[in-house]
Amino acid sequence: MPPSPDGNRPMAPNQWDLTKSEGKLEELERVISGAQKRPILLLTHNNPDPDTIASAVGLSFLFKKRSRVRTVIGYGGVVTRAENKAMVQRLRIKMRQLNSLIRATYYGIALVDAQPWTGNNLYQDRDEPPLIVIDHHPMRKGSLKAEFRDIRPNVGATSTIVTEYILSAGLTPTRSLANALLYGIKTDTNSLARGASDRDFYAFNYLFPLCNPRVVALIENPSLSQEHFMDFYRGLSAATVYRDVVIADLGKVYSEDIIPQLADLLLRLQGVSWSLVMGRTAQFLILSLRSTSRTHRAGAVISRLVSRLGSAGGHMGMAAGQVPLDSMSEDKRSELSETLTHKFLKILDRQGCQARPLAGALPVELKSQEK
Repeated sequence: MPPSPDGNRPMAPNQWDLTKSEGKLEELERVISGAQKRPILLLTHNNPDPDTIASAVGLSFLFKKRSRVRTVIGYGGVVTRAENKAMVQRLRIKMRQLNSLIRATYYGIALVDAQPWTGNNLYQDRDEPPLIVIDHHPMRKGSLKAEFRDIRPNVGATSTIVTEYILSAGLTPTRSLANALLYGIKTDTNSLARGASDRDFYAFNYLFPLCNPRVVALIENPSLSQEHFMDFYRGLSAATVYRDVVIADLGKVYSEDIIPQLADLLLRLQGVSWSLVMGRTAQFLILSLRSTSRTHRAGAVISRLVSRLGSAGGHMGMAAGQVPLDSMSEDKRSELSETLTHKFLKILDRQGCQARPLAGALPVELKSQEK
């Protein structure tokens, strides 16, 4: 019997109620029952993270074992973060990088840890809804048209939902899949410390005896490039504190994955309850927001901040957004970070707070490389 979330007593079997997942599994099987000749595309969000990757791998396992349905795991963007690369390589996950969707190739498209029309995935067809949407973020209007949808914003990770499907189907994950699902839950809930529900605890406790902790540790601690540390140093040097808010604009970044990592780190600064980090890629200004506030939802705040400039969303304590730069003049691009900084402080009623740098100025050699 698996331990309870507090680790002090065994968890009673009836505490983990899988009734909803059992019903959803039956519904899902009906939806994919005709997919015998063409595969289903399991589409992750762009630049996929461990939760969306693990969820797609879990669904592929489920569809094959339970319904004999073939699948393709596809993604837009790139896998750049060292930990995510290590996950794909060590667990031998087969994924296909896509630049666009050719719908006729597939029986249907399943959005995993993503929803239509959010700007963070390749699915932007407003005329024909996806076949399946499975996600743990707040419901988006476009998801209502999917033939099957399971949206649970009160769950900390989509990997938890997929784990429940697998259990409801009477299947046992392979060790590699258990590694993936456990790591997906761990990363999206910050080791069960952020936004984790009872279901996330139960799924984690179920998966842990099935996984290989050594492999998970190797995924979590890969070798990092020199550019990674340069971006990190630049972000810390650029950080500015406004009472309990810290904001950092990294400028151009080697890898956009440094942006959420730095947001997580800056939130740990003593006295800080909000951290906002921005960084530019060739096409977007990427924003990551973290918070410990109980009066404002990070997802609602970043939606107000980005507004019509781009797309954004998130949960109570973590959120993200992106603003396209392609159609923006050079003047507006150069002013964008400052404009968003002022707007963010105004939303939180911190616009009158004194600004103080977190660290000293950048050395000359790093400044030159930043340009």
